[in-house]
Amino acid sequence: MTLAEPLVDLRDLEIRRGAFRLSVAAWQVPPGAVVGLVGPNGAGKTTLLHHLAGLAPRDGGAVSVLGLDPARQPGRLREALGFMSDDLPVFDLRVGELMRVLSGYYPRWDAALVRSLLDRFELEPRQRARDLSKGQATRLRIVCALAHRPRIVLLDEPATGLDLAGRRRLLEAVLEVVQEESRSVVVSSHQLADVERIADRLLVLARGRVLAEGPTPELVGEGQTLEEAMLGWEGAA
Repeated sequence: MTLAEPLVDLRDLEIRRGAFRLSVAAWQVPPGAVVGLVGPNGAGKTTLLHHLAGLAPRDGGAVSVLGLDPARQPGRLREALGFMSDDLPVFDLRVGELMRVLSGYYPRWDAALVRSLLDRFELEPRQRARDLSKGQATRLRIVCALAHRPRIVLLDEPATGLDLAGRRRLLEAVLEVVQEESRSVVVSSHQLADVERIADRLLVLARGRVLAEGPTPELVGEGQTLEEAMLGWEGAA
């Protein structure tokens, strides 16, 4: 894969879960982008992220993430990307020990980056995972997602349990990931003001369908917020 190629490229994606159906005709994530994945509850955001991370199958279509098929090569893919969700389980170890264990699974694990992130997110290596607050556990999951410097990072509700200061530190970390033009972030969040602040592109879903996709300034337009634009898109759906 060359740097000019999209990090995510999908065509005619179909995922069915009971009565729910997610359909995306075409979507790409270019290098160096922060993409906001937004929509109401039940839109299909988590379903899409789980498939891209190699955690769930699809029923149709072609999907490439970092040149790999998440349905056929999930193990190789999970070594190469970063994934975080607010309910992702972690081993009940001390934070420092957890970092040492995880480092064995990732050839590109960056111990210096881990130390920097733990300090930034005010996580003590001697703390046990089970003793962390909701916000601390969220920050720990973010560290795990970023520690091996993945070319693409998928974040599902990363601000859960974080106060305003914590969300600012998270946003700073996300933006630093894409300072290198070969890397991208896809972030799904109900904190629409945060998404609008950092996302240069949007994918808007509702009831398993794409309502809008493209550069954030063009989709939102002048004189309104992303939240206001969302109300208009949902009303027209």
